[in-house]
Amino acid sequence: MELEKIGIGAFKPLTGFMTKKDFYSVVNKMRLSNGKLFPLPVILPILNSEVEKINQATKIHLFFKNIEVAMMTPKSIFKPDFKKIIKLLFGTEDINHPGYKMLVSSGEYFVGGPIKFIKKVKNNYSSFELSPQKVKKNIKMLGLKYVAGFQTRNVPHKAHEHILHLALEKVDGLFIQPLIGKKKKGDFLPEAVMTSYNLLLDKFLPKDRVILGVLTTSMRYAGPREAVFHAIIRRNYGCTHFLVGRDQAGVGNYYGEYEAQNLCVKLEKELKIKIIKIRGPFYCAKCDKISTDNVCQSVKDRIPVSGTKIREALKNKEPISEKFMRPEIVQSIIDKEIFINEED
Repeated sequence: MELEKIGIGAFKPLTGFMTKKDFYSVVNKMRLSNGKLFPLPVILPILNSEVEKINQATKIHLFFKNIEVAMMTPKSIFKPDFKKIIKLLFGTEDINHPGYKMLVSSGEYFVGGPIKFIKKVKNNYSSFELSPQKVKKNIKMLGLKYVAGFQTRNVPHKAHEHILHLALEKVDGLFIQPLIGKKKKGDFLPEAVMTSYNLLLDKFLPKDRVILGVLTTSMRYAGPREAVFHAIIRRNYGCTHFLVGRDQAGVGNYYGEYEAQNLCVKLEKELKIKIIKIRGPFYCAKCDKISTDNVCQSVKDRIPVSGTKIREALKNKEPISEKFMRPEIVQSIIDKEIFINEED
């Protein structure tokens, strides 16, 4: 999936898997060695037994399930000490951070260099995916000038809908792009996410202003750095704006509520995409609607729209108030397998 994102231009300015020089530059400065902004590693693990062979090669062929998908010119092989960089990448020294655990488990040695992309391989989610070129074509076809990208990994509840409605007041259109890829135990399965968003688009959003397509890549749970990464990706898909909410791309209590938002705004000019800051929506019992602290001043009547509580209710097939989630969406997924049960 990472190879394909490089190959189709979703990860521009990357033209291959990161070399040792790029890897450490990204870790330390959030920039590639050529100075271009890029906040997270995109690296290719290799088996220990392949190190010597690749070291002697001028070209290597990359295969997926016996299908050649790319060629690489290997420039460097490196073995990072991940414990030395955990604080820089994830803002913590906790080795139980899910993004760090995924990184450590990915491999020991890595090869970097430019790739020549050959072909995509069909997977279970290919029918949901749109290339950057296709999204740009759809934007033009719909006559949309300003389009906001929306990153999500969950089924939509009323707070998500509130964010989408706010965005449609500010821009011409939306590109809703759920992330489908390597995620942690307890996250929503791709089928549940896509079933619910297709229903939302079909019944409750203006079809001539919204484009839906998945992003097949891994979550890193890297908070502020990952929010910048997601902004770069949506720019590559033709978005002019990017929605950044509370604790964007975060997990647990590792990051401040608006830390990701603040970093994106700080880098907005260089990102070349406008950041739409979204305050954390909640349900106000007094107003009897979803609101934010920009509008609603009734602090004592605020009820958080808790994704954790919604997950628990769905898992246990307990009723969910339509104040927090549409009954139609609950019904569309309640009898299906909804969650990742093991570390993916």
